[in-house]
Amino acid sequence: MKRHFLIAFLLFFVTAPVLNAQDDLQRYLPEDQLHWLTDGDAARFLVLKKEYLQAFESGQMTLIPDWHYHPLQSFYVSYLYNVAPDFGWTTWALTPPDNTIRTDNLQTPATSTHFPQQADDSVFEPLVAALENRIALLQDETLSRPGFAVWVVEGITADITLRLLEKTPSMMPDALVIVNAYIPQYHFNKALSERIAKSPLPILDIRTAESNHWLDAQWTLRKKLATKYQHVSYRQRKLLSSGNSGRKELRSTVKGWLEFHGY
Repeated sequence: MKRHFLIAFLLFFVTAPVLNAQDDLQRYLPEDQLHWLTDGDAARFLVLKKEYLQAFESGQMTLIPDWHYHPLQSFYVSYLYNVAPDFGWTTWALTPPDNTIRTDNLQTPATSTHFPQQADDSVFEPLVAALENRIALLQDETLSRPGFAVWVVEGITADITLRLLEKTPSMMPDALVIVNAYIPQYHFNKALSERIAKSPLPILDIRTAESNHWLDAQWTLRKKLATKYQHVSYRQRKLLSSGNSGRKELRSTVKGWLEFHGY
């Protein structure tokens, strides 16, 4: 009897993670928000979807949280996903690929300097390729829908996204909102500021009260570089509040910026 109980116990813990990976969100979210994307290899990716709630659809807003996070784990991305339909946007919340990003892989190890040499840019290639695959599948669903295309990307994902758009300009949306964008390596983080300033897209660069030191170190430089490269559609906004007040401030900031650009 004890032996049978032990076997059943082990089978549960071996199979449970596999089942949870596919079914977790189906337990906690309304069925009409779950949307599966399937690639040619029959791999499935889950994207969350909420339809616009105005008389006319402004467009499609794709939201991607910081790398290693699910959209519902992001305090600000999850909020925008839920409230942007109220001002006319259909929202699509996408989980970043499973590829791991480790700080020690982004720089030359075993160094005592505060500014260690960055790794070769090839370290980002599998990350960009994986993200490109997911976004391409999502664009198959969204490009035929009316209105503008706006992406909201957070944290490290913002850097990977800008690298993707440099590689594949045909995927560019109409505008880009970046939230607490950074990359945890000195040289790459500085290069991110250059990428933002040189991007041809209208960019709203948002810094929340919870931003980290990587963003703090580049915040002033980004605005100077935007002036240097004459990026007239670059705007910075530092949210003054935190918590739920910060969320409301984010909503009004994004809504006002989109309306200013005619979106």
